[in-house]
Amino acid sequence: MYMVILEDDERRAEAMCQQVRKRFPEVECIVFDNAPDMITWMKTSLSSIALLSLDHDLGANRNRDGETFDPGTGRDVANYLTSQEPTCPVIIHSSNYVGATGMEFALEYAGWTHERVLPYDDLAWVESPWINMVEKFLEALSVKN
Repeated sequence: MYMVILEDDERRAEAMCQQVRKRFPEVECIVFDNAPDMITWMKTSLSSIALLSLDHDLGANRNRDGETFDPGTGRDVANYLTSQEPTCPVIIHSSNYVGATGMEFALEYAGWTHERVLPYDDLAWVESPWINMVEKFLEALSVKN
């Protein structure tokens, strides 16, 4: 069972995975820092994901293998998800109000269960309310299984 996170900030990603490992040791935490790699991975693994957490803004273009690489945005992942049958809940964790709202509308229209968490106070939001939302979704999943 996977908890998959789209987050380009290494500190945030580590704090998020740390909370997941502490409370749900049976759940493997996988982090992507860009949308294209995440979408490629999900094309063969979407059915094994228990929960997704998506940031919107993923930073500037990067150099990858000597080429300019665009990391995309969380909206790219949300758009991909709208072409798939809903399989798991999605948490949107972004301070980009407009971008996150667009992701919510896309997921809502396609029938995906989703919630939104607004990051605040450096990493404080990871310990609460983000992990509380993770617990809510993962505990509901274990009741169903």
